[in-house]
Amino acid sequence: MVRKTLEELCRDRGAEGDTLRARLAALRDRVVLPLELLDGLDDLRLLGNDATHVESRVFDEVGKEEVELALDLTKEVLRAVYQYRTILERLRARKKANKEDG
Repeated sequence: MVRKTLEELCRDRGAEGDTLRARLAALRDRVVLPLELLDGLDDLRLLGNDATHVESRVFDEVGKEEVELALDLTKEVLRAVYQYRTILERLRARKKANKEDG
């Protein structure tokens, strides 16, 4: 589910590449996020690899705690990418309304 979300984020932002790794690298030029969150996206990709591929073992075990952390990080990335626009639009609308009232 997290990997699918990352893939959709890349698609939505036009980050292209043959692999999810390449698309996440391309995403760095398409979104404004702190470097730590961008690096965390690759950690999420690796966690997804470990969850689906036996030969990938970056994480020793993918259990409940890893899944919860992955979901939390994914939510933060989505908030950072999508919610800032809504907040700025609300702020600008309020500013415009104040000018019209004043």
